Amino acid sequence: MAAAVAFLQPTSIAETIDSLTAYGEDARIVAGGTALTIMLREGLIHPTALISLNDIPGLRAIEVADGYLRLGALVTHRDVHTSNLVQKTAPMLANTFGVVGNVRIRNVATVGGVLAEADYASDPPAVFLALDASIEATGPGGVRHIPIADFFIGFYQTALAPDEVLTAVRVPIPPLGTRGMYEKYVTRSSEDRPCVGVAATVRVAPDGHTCDELRVAVGAAAETPQRFADVEQLARGAPLDDDVVNTIADAYANRIDTLADMRGSAWYRSEMVRVWVRRAIEHARDLE
Repeated sequence: MAAAVAFLQPTSIAETIDSLTAYGEDARIVAGGTALTIMLREGLIHPTALISLNDIPGLRAIEVADGYLRLGALVTHRDVHTSNLVQKTAPMLANTFGVVGNVRIRNVATVGGVLAEADYASDPPAVFLALDASIEATGPGGVRHIPIADFFIGFYQTALAPDEVLTAVRVPIPPLGTRGMYEKYVTRSSEDRPCVGVAATVRVAPDGHTCDELRVAVGAAAETPQRFADVEQLARGAPLDDDVVNTIADAYANRIDTLADMRGSAWYRSEMVRVWVRRAIEHARDLE
């Protein structure tokens, strides 16, 4: 007979941390529960304690302060997609959360859950990487902010310590004139997880012709979302014409150590990275 699993419902972050400290790596946080339910049903994890965040106040807030857009851990995908504040300050982020899975998933899945799960085949991580987001993690020593580039370590692995809980994600509000596009390529159905997902942001110089800044992040192609600052620099001060865009797309395709799964082989993914990086940059560039 399987051992009973304790279900804890703390009413504060401090209580949550105490529970995580007590149960250690045998505890699992429950946010939206969409991924956790599947892992439990399939026998992939065997926790001794489930710690729900749903009774903790303040984790559902969407707010702007000090130049950042802050999304609480329990903000749902639908909340992000429909928020006027997100649409105004980071429209690419709102649009991305509107294409995750289906409406049933978006109504339940949370921002904190999708980041803490660190599933490579997710849409939001690449967009957060392109936007230079940071993770707010709270533990016994207080709050620390982890750059998103350092947060994802590998398959379902993050930089969170066992006694830390993800409480929010902070996104620097993009400067005026920044255009962003997330391109999602699926191989099976419109509701499927991406084979490749590409987030691109472009800021054009005052001359209206050359590029001031380009950011490109690729998700679902490797263990963790990928971004290469040195490749992005190839666009700075140059027109984003076909030659420059193709050079950047080729560099991403050649550098990413793509993986193989049911959605495509490693070779196929590399070719799709080439195609969708180019399209994402072009579409971001051409946005009005």
